Amino acid sequence: MSALPKSWPVRPALLVVGLALFAAAVSAFLGQRVFGGVPHVADGVSYAFQGKIFAAGRLWLEPPLVPDAFKTQNVLLSDTRWCGIYPPGFPLLLAFGWLVGAPFLVNPVLLGLSVVGVFRLGTALFDETTGLLGALLLSVSPFALLMGSGFMGHVAGLCVFTWCLAFLSESCRGTRARPLVLSGLLGAFGVVVRPQAVVFFLLPALLGALIARRKELVRSAGFLVLGGAAPLALLLAYNFALSGHPLRMAYLVWDPNLSFTYGFPSSQLFSLHFPTFLYDLDATVWGFPWGDLLLLVFLLIPAPSRRWDAWLLACILTLLLGFSFYRFYEINHSGPRYAFEALGALALLAARAVRTASGLAASLLERLRLERFAGSVAAAAIGFLAIYPLATLLPRQAEALSHAYHAHTGEPLRRLAAAGVGPSALVLVAGNTVEWTYGSFLLANGLDPRHAARVFVRDLPQKRAEILAAYPRSEVWRVNVTLEPQPLPNAWIDNTWDVVDVAWSRLR
Repeated sequence: MSALPKSWPVRPALLVVGLALFAAAVSAFLGQRVFGGVPHVADGVSYAFQGKIFAAGRLWLEPPLVPDAFKTQNVLLSDTRWCGIYPPGFPLLLAFGWLVGAPFLVNPVLLGLSVVGVFRLGTALFDETTGLLGALLLSVSPFALLMGSGFMGHVAGLCVFTWCLAFLSESCRGTRARPLVLSGLLGAFGVVVRPQAVVFFLLPALLGALIARRKELVRSAGFLVLGGAAPLALLLAYNFALSGHPLRMAYLVWDPNLSFTYGFPSSQLFSLHFPTFLYDLDATVWGFPWGDLLLLVFLLIPAPSRRWDAWLLACILTLLLGFSFYRFYEINHSGPRYAFEALGALALLAARAVRTASGLAASLLERLRLERFAGSVAAAAIGFLAIYPLATLLPRQAEALSHAYHAHTGEPLRRLAAAGVGPSALVLVAGNTVEWTYGSFLLANGLDPRHAARVFVRDLPQKRAEILAAYPRSEVWRVNVTLEPQPLPNAWIDNTWDVVDVAWSRLR
């Protein structure tokens, strides 16, 4: 027997909408409270910059005058192109945010949709109770909430991949074409969002779905291709327009020498990264005192639908295995970012484990003739699973990230008005980490800096006369931003800095 309810006093669909709204609202709040509504990672600056360009109906911008004064990390600035370097999927979503004046709300909304997607996936594979519990676990994950508060493309990946899995699972339980077409559409759009991640994560899911529909394999594959044709054509056309080759991504224009392993031995990368993925996931998804992956031990106990558990686990493992061979390994927004797209599947597996543990506990209470307490014990356990991460890990991680994360900070711009900077001003940005910090100012520029009221450029003393001639303004200011590295606040947050000084000075 199970101590968890098989029916709910409120419709599960309404409960999951509440969880989705909760996750979106908390992420939006954290985005303002922790990050000030601006990107704090170079990748996020690049995504947001490209989204702003798309919102203006452009694919790229003409290079600005004195290009060196606008150079920043992960932004392509060549003789003919000025744009972000990443695939166009997430910037397209950010463009909608720019059009309504709130790009910082895009990821919170996507996180809320991911929560609903987990419920849909869990209901399709198992039952509504499992889907609802999985949605709850995703909505209280500090890693998910903090990533949802930023400008990284992983949240879009989580949303798209989770819904793709949901429709794939529905296609395995019926003969309708619609779930397959939607799976193809979302899987292909996943390629436009995060190409490597979607291949690693969805490959076992796709193979499993096709095996389940092997009696109509050709028909199933045809519907998948039909759904995926438009997003893939969009990506190929974008690549061709930007680089002259349909398979050449923008980041290869930015750095033609980029490769997946960067020349490092694959065995060395795997032996270093795969155990680290497991170690960091165990500590950062929820921060439970016993570890976040230990719950999965309960999945070793035989139970119905374990093959679907294995299906989800295969997706998680192939994502981790694939990125274990990647040159970089990063903790970003409080967790191992290359594993982030697996959080929906991981939340469902944790929900399955909790349900198994609940059944064991209920059986034990029945043997002890204490079955009347089973409901209370289950409610207390679920309350603990929901509240503990929010009350312990989330505040610690949020405080750590509230510093100048990755040496990006919105603090200088927040002090701009108090410094007395006028509406027509050229601002020269300087400081001990300007190669990173300037990214915090890039988005404050107009798309055509020649005609923007204020212009923010890097202070290049050897080119200052050229900058002043190119961007004449009624005022000229210099802002010097001094940062210093902060000691690691905990084992899972790195690259945080303290703002030591922001000095505004008027030069003219």
